[in-house]
Formats: sequence, structure tokens, C-alpha cells
Amino acid sequence: MFRILFLCLFGSPLLLQAQLPTGWYPAGSNWKNYSIELKSKQGRSGGTGVRLECLKDTANGYGSLMQDFLPGEFLGKRIRISAWAKTKGVEQWAGIWVQVAKETDEKPLCFDNMADRPISGDTDWKLYELVVDVPWEAKVILIGGILNGTGILWLDDFAVEVVDRATPTTGRGNNYFLPLERPTNLSLD
Repeated sequence: MFRILFLCLFGSPLLLQAQLPTGWYPAGSNWKNYSIELKSKQGRSGGTGVRLECLKDTANGYGSLMQDFLPGEFLGKRIRISAWAKTKGVEQWAGIWVQVAKETDEKPLCFDNMADRPISGDTDWKLYELVVDVPWEAKVILIGGILNGTGILWLDDFAVEVVDRATPTTGRGNNYFLPLERPTNLSLD
């Protein structure tokens, strides 16, 4: 459903992109100004990685590499999304992002795109992490990398894992609270 919505809103970028990693697809508010492709010898360890590059000297909007999946084993849990990224010449900002949503809602249940702690300029490979709660009513989790404006963003080795509730959540709009894991303080002391 969300893939169809993205393609309807942003066109059919799949037809214009080079080879992408299986399960991933391009999106963005101005995807025609971005090249997104799987590149050999451009990953953080010398293997394959994804290169997302703005093709214009100036660009309004953003390009994104993303995937969506059913929440399944992550329902009712706190998760960490991590990925390695590096940048070159990023004038506005770049980052990784996550959105947890209901299929029929326009507003996400939680969202973090690193806009409040962006990657910019020239950076070397670094591990970035996002932590969000996945409420029981979630129907889809969307993850990806984003380049807003000009420059180049390389991405490699995404991971999604369950973390302890003591791990703080990140980003804005993640004010959903998971229920307790078991009944607590039933004597009301």
C-alpha cells in the first residue's frame, strides 16, 4: 500500500534508476534530480554499497532509498535501525530514517529522519542509529536513507533489531508509549 502511495505521489522512479539492492526502491519529493544505485567497491569495507547523488547544482527537495516491511516480530517492541553512511559535499542535510505507520493513517505513529541532527559536508563512514517504539496497531515499518539537496550520500549495512526499553528513543514524533511487559505494582503500593 505505501509503495503504491509513494509511486503515485512521486511517479515511477524504478524505471529511471540503475541497479538497486533487492527489496529497496527509490522515492523522494524530487527524485528525478537524484541518482541512486548499487555500486561495487563503494561500501564501507570495499564491497558494494549504495550511492545516492544529486544530479543538479541546486536541488529543491530530496531523494531517498527505502524499503517497507510488515512489523511482525517487532510489534509492541522498541527497535533500533542502524546503518553506515558517509557524505561528500552535502550542503543541506542527509541521514537515515524510519517511519512506523498504520496502513490507513496519514500521520505516522512515530518518525525519525535525523533532520534535527543531520549529516552535512564531507564525512567518513560512521554508524548512525535511530530508536523507535513499534505500537501494536502498526501495519508497516519504512526505513531508508535520505539526501536533501546537493551532494553525495553513501549507505551500507542497514540493521533492524529489538532493543531493551531502557534504550532511549530518538527523533521527534515518537511519543507513543509501549504498554508494560507484565502487570506491575498490582497492590498499588
